[in-house]
Amino acid sequence: MNFTDFPRHLWPLSVHFYRRQLYLGSYNLSELGRKLKTPLYLYDAATITHAVSAYRHGMRAWPGGGLIAYAAKAWLALPLAQWLARYNLGLDVVSLSEMKIGLRGGFPAETLHLHGNNKKPDLLRLAINAAIGAIVVDNLHELSLLEQMTTSSTISLWLRLNPDLLAPTHTYRQTGHYGSKFGLSRKDALAAAQRIAAHPHLRLTGLHVHIGSQIFDLTSLTDSISRLIELAVAIEEGGWGKIRALSPGGGLGVPYHPQDPSPSLHMQVQQLCARAAELWRQQHAGPYPLLILEPGRSLIARSGVALYTVGTIRRLNDGTRIIAVDGGMSDNLRPALYGARYTAALARDPLAEPIGPVRIVGPLCESGDFLIEEILLPEVYPGDILVVPVSGAYQLSMANNYNGMLRPAVYLHTPKQLIPFQRRETFDDLIRRDVPLIF
Repeated sequence: MNFTDFPRHLWPLSVHFYRRQLYLGSYNLSELGRKLKTPLYLYDAATITHAVSAYRHGMRAWPGGGLIAYAAKAWLALPLAQWLARYNLGLDVVSLSEMKIGLRGGFPAETLHLHGNNKKPDLLRLAINAAIGAIVVDNLHELSLLEQMTTSSTISLWLRLNPDLLAPTHTYRQTGHYGSKFGLSRKDALAAAQRIAAHPHLRLTGLHVHIGSQIFDLTSLTDSISRLIELAVAIEEGGWGKIRALSPGGGLGVPYHPQDPSPSLHMQVQQLCARAAELWRQQHAGPYPLLILEPGRSLIARSGVALYTVGTIRRLNDGTRIIAVDGGMSDNLRPALYGARYTAALARDPLAEPIGPVRIVGPLCESGDFLIEEILLPEVYPGDILVVPVSGAYQLSMANNYNGMLRPAVYLHTPKQLIPFQRRETFDDLIRRDVPLIF
């Protein structure tokens, strides 16, 4: 492999080569992996900044105001919330803990909006008391709870439409089809709008739709926006509310593997916003509402790399090597859950010529515990540091303690320093919730 063949578009912007070794800024990743131990996750601040800028530039194609609301489910920790709040983003949350982290991390309450298909009363109560920007009503049962709970201050609500569209993505990531657990049918959405209009302390201010994630073809996304605008027109014509916020959700795809599509993020956002503006002009005579996009993966996936140490190497008769590393489905469940494809590189010589196929597996007691089904790599030795790019989203958020594995340490890379975000989990952390029996 040479420099031009290396898939730079999959790696953080601060990754580069020096004497054929892989660096993140001034940090040699082989040395860093050995010093800080592995599994180890590193996030690159420059790559996050670049993604936020791409969104902001792309959203200029929408003639009204716009807000980027980070989808916390991609990964959220207190220091990440504190860091992202500096970009003046909003925050999309779905749980009590995500909301508390966001508020404690410095996100203004009015920039939060709450999703979820089964919100419990204590979650709704916190959202009401914190005066967050909007509660996104997902079903009529939830609306009944809000009608009973809201007796004084006025609460801003959005309706989540189920547009009955099948997004071109993995089945588990499709959230806008008829059989999905998410969202209101058009009929139920109109009924909800009438009920909200009749309540003295509820106010309908926005509409939301989200049909899935890891989507590269924008057609289904624009179709969902069209149906959302149709609903806005019907609600306003019925006299049940004025739609001031329109959110087509998130879901833009990012490449994980050299063979994946790799569109420009700026162009994706620009095309989506331009098409949304065109649809609004065609279907609605009023002023443009606030457009809220909810990126998670496309904001932080590329910024993250995961470092592992090579252990056992097993050679099969056909020449295939099975290389075991010290992480797997305990810190990256995506290959087992979605069949997600990744690539990887040796930190000591990422450009070395490959000698044959390799399967990268983890140490857990599952045949499904693998990171990469097949990749061409050079000679690999125990103790080598293997680096997996595009590791910033939906890995740490789904990390677990299967087989008693301890979750990895996390650092943010800036031009001046490595900032610790999460320390490595310890055995004492693991058993902290356990209540020992006393005989």
